[in-house]
Amino acid sequence: MQCPKCNWAQIVKYGRTHYGKQRFRCQDCKRQFVEAPSRQPINQATRELVEKLLKERLALVAISRVTGVSQRWLQMYVNQKYYALQHPVTVTPKKSVS
Repeated sequence: MQCPKCNWAQIVKYGRTHYGKQRFRCQDCKRQFVEAPSRQPINQATRELVEKLLKERLALVAISRVTGVSQRWLQMYVNQKYYALQHPVTVTPKKSVS
C-alpha cells in the first residue's frame, strides 16, 4: 500500500474512523487516509447537474435528493459559489406593512 498523495510506501496504522475502518498515516507527508474509501469526490457531471438545478431555483433538499449528494456538501458548494462572485449580491429590503 502507498500514500495516495506522495506514493510513499512507509505508512503506519493510525487508529480507526468513526465508521470503524482502519486509518493509515504516511510517514513522509503525514497525510491520513483509509485503504478503500467508501465516499468518493463528486464527479464533474454531477456538479454540472447541480449547477443546472440551481439555475432552475429548486430547493437544496430537492437537488440533494435528485443528485444523490449530501445536503451538507451541497450547502458548502453553494456557499463557495456565492463567495466566489466578483460583484456582491445586493438584497433590497421589503417595505414594511404598517
